[in-house]
Amino acid sequence: MTSYKIFAETAPGQTRIGFFDAVGLVQHVWLCRDDQLDLIGSVHQARIEQLFANQNRAQGRLADGTAISIRLPKNHRSAVAVGAVAVVTITAAPRHGKAWQAVLDARLVTATLVVLPGQSTVTISRRCDDAAAMRELAAALRVPEGFGVIVRRQAKATDRAQLQASLDELVTDWQAMHARCDPAMPGMIYSGGNLRQRACRFVPNASYSSCAIGDAHSDAIEAALWAAMRPEVGLPSGGRLWCQRTHALWAIDIDGADADIQNHGFDGLFGEAAVEIARQICLRGMSGPIMIDVPRAGSANKKFRSQLQNGLDDDPQNPEIYGVTRGGMLELWRPHGRATLDDIMADDVAQAALAGLRLAAMRPALKPVHLAVNAAMAGWLSGAGQAAVAALNRPLTLDICLDDDRATVAYIIDKPTATH
Repeated sequence: MTSYKIFAETAPGQTRIGFFDAVGLVQHVWLCRDDQLDLIGSVHQARIEQLFANQNRAQGRLADGTAISIRLPKNHRSAVAVGAVAVVTITAAPRHGKAWQAVLDARLVTATLVVLPGQSTVTISRRCDDAAAMRELAAALRVPEGFGVIVRRQAKATDRAQLQASLDELVTDWQAMHARCDPAMPGMIYSGGNLRQRACRFVPNASYSSCAIGDAHSDAIEAALWAAMRPEVGLPSGGRLWCQRTHALWAIDIDGADADIQNHGFDGLFGEAAVEIARQICLRGMSGPIMIDVPRAGSANKKFRSQLQNGLDDDPQNPEIYGVTRGGMLELWRPHGRATLDDIMADDVAQAALAGLRLAAMRPALKPVHLAVNAAMAGWLSGAGQAAVAALNRPLTLDICLDDDRATVAYIIDKPTATH
């Protein structure tokens, strides 16, 4: 089980969080904007507006009017009714114009546990490798009355004291917030925790530290972020991965045309491809169906699948390899969760403006900053981005000197200091 170090960089209007593995590689990046909702893991009382019987789904709204799509159990007719208030947990961010995704009932999720308020069963994940050891771990938990627990397979690397502490923290947080709610009215029951809590609950046994803009960890997060925006990923053997997203699925191609097969062999190419594919799936936030085009190479293909599964075992989203299609594509599914980097970076005007403020924040304190922007960036900074500008906490002048509104890079203009 990978041991993570989490580093968070706070810049005007955004926080970047990098999850570093034991060898210092960034495995996950969270890009969190201050002006956008982060509802993942929060629990609400939502008003049911419409049922879709054939799809086992319902449409509802949170107290602030946010639309949600709720996955229902097969016996949903007895579970909810139009106009009723139901408890839901937000599980996935909007994508392709869809609403926030949710499930019925409360689920407090960490990398090692799922705590179920209002239930009483203590069980283990169906995907645990060593069922006997996991049942022993589950049986040792002191679970308060009125709560159920699912022990996830990532808990195998966590000692009992840590697991109990995680359970106690979730139960305490839930009880404190739930006590203030009116069960008959829409409203938030549980926030999911602050950003630090969310990050530490996302992966087990992690340390959390802040990093300054421009230091080594900040630069590593920046490099990983922009590398994840490119479709091509180089491999040590000379081969490549091509990672591309369509509206329906993610596609990954293993391109061995330029690989040094003579020295590395197919086992070498596929081994490094498996490790890097597992990393790219997490780094880019891929979700839904993922199809991998693997060159046919006999026994090396079976070994590749095993190596890929090993790489995915640490993924908190618990992706599942389905198998090989009739066309020879390896198919897997990764549950939807946080917004992908593609979706976040698609708002290029806001992202360019925020990148400019990040540059400005690296300048000496209180020194006036002149930021070159286009008209669209200036409009965002004077509108939705006002709070981000205020967070800069230094004099800022916007110079609209980029003629092309399609320009996506803001930069600092060094003005000569007046002399007397």
